[in-house]
Amino acid sequence: MPLRLCLMKIRSAEEIGGTVPDQVPKPSALRVAIVRAAHQLLDFPIVFEDPFALKILGVAAEDSLRSDPLRYNTPLLKALRASLVVRSRLAEEEWACSKNRGVRQYVILGAGLDTFAYRSRDQAGGRVFEVDLPETQFWKRGCLRAAGINEPESLTFVPMDFEQSTLAEKLGEAQFCLDEPAFFSWLGVTMYLGKDAFVNTLRFIASLAGGSGVVFDYGVTPGLLSAGERAAVELVAARAAEHGESWKSLFDPASIAEILRSQRFSELKEFGPEELNDRYFSGRTDGLRKSGISRLICARL
Repeated sequence: MPLRLCLMKIRSAEEIGGTVPDQVPKPSALRVAIVRAAHQLLDFPIVFEDPFALKILGVAAEDSLRSDPLRYNTPLLKALRASLVVRSRLAEEEWACSKNRGVRQYVILGAGLDTFAYRSRDQAGGRVFEVDLPETQFWKRGCLRAAGINEPESLTFVPMDFEQSTLAEKLGEAQFCLDEPAFFSWLGVTMYLGKDAFVNTLRFIASLAGGSGVVFDYGVTPGLLSAGERAAVELVAARAAEHGESWKSLFDPASIAEILRSQRFSELKEFGPEELNDRYFSGRTDGLRKSGISRLICARL
């Protein structure tokens, strides 16, 4: 199927009646949530198990998705799905590693409809901070109430616009301990930020106590992509721009590593598509594979 037709499938996901409250302030968050939910129905074995992925969408959207999940199995959506589920699983695995090292603060930047805080059974002694735009959090909490999903006491919502405020300011107002280490999950956000906002976020994380870290994904500069990957990036970015979410930053791996080292991150783990496919998709027969249009990296102090 042509890439443009595949992308029309993503657009149709936003038009499912009754999925969420009437106003959807962050279309990308809804698209990600729908694709993550489709993974629970389409793929076996499941790479990223999320029992709330369907429920948080609402009854009507869940029923619609269950009635015809194959509409989300086009080549482009399959590649997108692989990328989304791998980044979520890797982030939670890296958080588990940090927690084993004694870190007790987990910050999810650009949380969208992420469900970690609601399904995790091991929050003893730790806190989860969800950082996102105020209107996005208002919408999400309406989704949670409609789905009957309780907000755990270990969770704190931190409303913030990355381009207008600083993490130090907003987390400092939210019971976050600035003198203790923390681990940050930063998925699906960096491409929407200018370079200054990107670097300032890393600088703040680097200012925290030793043992702090971050995992994030980033869009790869077109010169490092195949012709097909470049076409996919252009179309996805164009669709995002139509909804007021323009892509602002793309990087190459060498420049990302240089920025991280300049901010005193000493432990860097880069995850390219080959490594991720070997680690999470080896032996599959359904064609679920991670493309090279985005990469993941974990960095710790």
